[in-house]
Amino acid sequence: MKAEIIYNPSSGQVVVRHELKEVVALLTHQGWCVTLRETSGALEATHLARQAVERGAGVVIAAGGDGTVNEVANGLVDTGAALGVLPVGTSNSWALQMGIPALKPMHPGTSVVKLITSLEDRLDHPLPGNYYRNVLLNAARVLVGGRVVPVDVGEVSGRYFLMWAGIGIDAAVIESVTLKEKKALGSWAFVFKAIGSGMRYSDTDVTLNLDEKIIKLSTPLMVVSNIQLYGGVMAIGARAYVNDGKLDLCIFKGQGFFTFVNQALEILTHHHLQDAKVDYYQCSEISIESARPLPVHLDGDLFTRTPVSIRTLPSALKVIIPEVLPVGLLVDQPAG
Repeated sequence: MKAEIIYNPSSGQVVVRHELKEVVALLTHQGWCVTLRETSGALEATHLARQAVERGAGVVIAAGGDGTVNEVANGLVDTGAALGVLPVGTSNSWALQMGIPALKPMHPGTSVVKLITSLEDRLDHPLPGNYYRNVLLNAARVLVGGRVVPVDVGEVSGRYFLMWAGIGIDAAVIESVTLKEKKALGSWAFVFKAIGSGMRYSDTDVTLNLDEKIIKLSTPLMVVSNIQLYGGVMAIGARAYVNDGKLDLCIFKGQGFFTFVNQALEILTHHHLQDAKVDYYQCSEISIESARPLPVHLDGDLFTRTPVSIRTLPSALKVIIPEVLPVGLLVDQPAG
């Protein structure tokens, strides 16, 4: 197997060069021919992924967070090369959703693990028994022992997303978080900003065209999901499959801090779809117009503002997933 690893050294809260060297050694021992490449700027991973395909790579591995996975996926759509993931980012949403070994972003021990790894990077030799290294090596074993399946992607103005598009308050939060805050606090930086935004962010009148069905309403937040987990934590797209040719649109209505907190708690307890202030649709094409321009992010990176048109591209990307996948993610998923 000819493969290339595309590593974003700016992703996540630590540098993991020691760990990636051991991943390369593991894959090489399994007969893979592996090249490691580092990015140095935004969107470079997309260009590197396309070049990897041109060089004959059958697998291109994104070593980074949600943004890196998105960029690599954008370079692989409709190419036949498979996307692999080594979760070394802040959220690692795709890995957590697919059951690929990864650190949970909100777990109290995650910060300690990353601190140890950060200290290790200053040494000439890796520390023995590094837990983070073991996580990545287990993720690498998924690449070797997993299976390749085609999945859908969403598309907005020529840009693809693998996981979700967020319109409104969540995109505004992403826009407001600085790289310094993200490096220092990880996923908690977004939580703190979201709490502040929930106190003051107002809803907006929008007009939706959902597969030729027109809907008008007011909302502070819409999330278009291709997977169930949002940010690796919240199952906003609770009914989403990655290969059903549909995107799942979740619309939150109402405004104010208490509404925001209540809906967040409902998501965490898997009750948000029973809330009368939450609408849920499954469709192939979505057009959104709004009374004022709303920010739009794709897989956690700010991309544009409304109006936007969103569509699904069925089975447009091959991905490597574990042999045993969490239940309810694939249509016609085998038992077990």
